Amino acid sequence: MSDANKAIARRYIEEIWNEGNMATVEELIDDEYYHRSSQIPDFEGPARLAELVSELRAAFPDGRFSVEETVAEGDTVVQRWTFRGSHEGTWLGIEPTGVDVEVGGTGTNHFKDGRIVEHLADWDAMGMLQQLGGLERQ
Repeated sequence: MSDANKAIARRYIEEIWNEGNMATVEELIDDEYYHRSSQIPDFEGPARLAELVSELRAAFPDGRFSVEETVAEGDTVVQRWTFRGSHEGTWLGIEPTGVDVEVGGTGTNHFKDGRIVEHLADWDAMGMLQQLGGLERQ
């Protein structure tokens, strides 16, 4: 089970976030999907996930998540990743800056019947905001 879930988690990053493949959202994401993340309000459902992916890809058209490490046990897969991209569109209320950002984070995926039912993301939102000039530096 863990190896199958690791493969799905890899597709979650590559096909959904990096490629923007919305057909993969329908394939891999459960209707009861719940998403919790730093700086982004919690939400439910694959439709809102597809919107969030589109928003991030519009803000960082060249943005990519690189998975650095994956650990799986039972119905849980945790990935440590780095996101890199150029800020070319509005993100978190910050107008485009053209700045290249690099932030790290982790994503914990919980599975039910071979689909992702919950994703908990913990990422360096403060670091991204600092890089984008969204926080005053003292």
